[in-house]
Amino acid sequence: MSLEQPPPMPRASDNDRERAAAVVQEAHSDGRLDFEELDERLTQIYSAKTQLELRNATADLVPVRSGSNAAEVVIRAKHSAQKREGAWQVPERVVATAEHSSLRLDFTDAVVRWPEIEVSADIQHSSIVMIVPPGWSVSIDDVELSHGSSKNKTTAAAPNGVHLRVTGRAKHSSFVVRHPRKRHWWWPWYRK
Repeated sequence: MSLEQPPPMPRASDNDRERAAAVVQEAHSDGRLDFEELDERLTQIYSAKTQLELRNATADLVPVRSGSNAAEVVIRAKHSAQKREGAWQVPERVVATAEHSSLRLDFTDAVVRWPEIEVSADIQHSSIVMIVPPGWSVSIDDVELSHGSSKNKTTAAAPNGVHLRVTGRAKHSSFVVRHPRKRHWWWPWYRK
C-alpha cells in the first residue's frame, strides 16, 4: 500500500503578501477590524510562507458590495485589442464582448478577493487569452463553440485555490487559459 503525498502548497511571494495586506487594511478602514485584529492579521500575513496561509488570513474579509457594478466589469472591444494586466481589481464577474478583436486578461498580479470568478464571454472572430497563477482551478466546459477552439493549458489546482469559470459563446474564435510563461536566460525579451 502506497500513500501519496499531497502536492506542496505554492509559496507566497512579496506581491501575494501585499495584496493580502491591502484586503486587511481595507477591512480595517471599513470598520470590520479593530486595531488589535489589524495588527494580528498583518503579523500573520507578513510571516506567511504559503498562499494557503494568506487565504486563511483573509478568508472572512470579502469586500462589502456597494452596488451591482462593484461585482461586475464589462469589457467591450470591436476591431481592437483590450488588456487587463498588472494590479487590476478583479470583480466576481467579468463580461467580455468582442468582435474582430483580441482580449488578454492577466490574473497573475491582479487583486483577487473572491473564491470564484466567472468570465462570461460573447466573442465573434476574436481571441481571448487568460493567464492565471499556478494553483487556480479552471473550468471552460460551459463555452459554446461554433467554428472555434478552447484550450485549458493549466496544471493541477491547489486545494482552496481560486476557481475561474469561463462561460459564454465563441463564433470563429478561440479561448486559451494558461499559466505565465517561464523566463529563460536566452530570451532577449520576456512576455508573460
